Amino acid sequence: MTPQQITLVKNSWRNFRQVEPNTVGDLFYTHLMHKNPSLKSIFKYSLERRSKLLFDFLSTIITRLDKINDLEDDIRLVAATYAGYGILPQHYEMIRTALLWTLEKGLEKDWTPEVADAWLTGSIEVMHIMKSSMDKS
Repeated sequence: MTPQQITLVKNSWRNFRQVEPNTVGDLFYTHLMHKNPSLKSIFKYSLERRSKLLFDFLSTIITRLDKINDLEDDIRLVAATYAGYGILPQHYEMIRTALLWTLEKGLEKDWTPEVADAWLTGSIEVMHIMKSSMDKS
């Protein structure tokens, strides 16, 4: 990611965090499972817990996005946890699509082509780390 993309992600996340986490989780998981019904059996926790985990994970990544290499072990740990739930490497594209859709809905007019590209680039990097750790296990 370029420094400008990192800034765009961090600034848009600051705005997005004003949306209530349960609302974000509801949007994200409803969209994800509507588009990919096979994932319904994987996400068994309450919406409140799933929403908190999603928000916490994104906050951790975005806070240190400019030092993503320092977070690789944490990202791999999350990937291992997801693998334990039944998330497979092919599910990551579905998850990324739902995440970007949720961000677009939450940011509304602040979801510009530049912001969308920055989030796409960042999510590709993070999910590449996650998938590569799953490939090694």
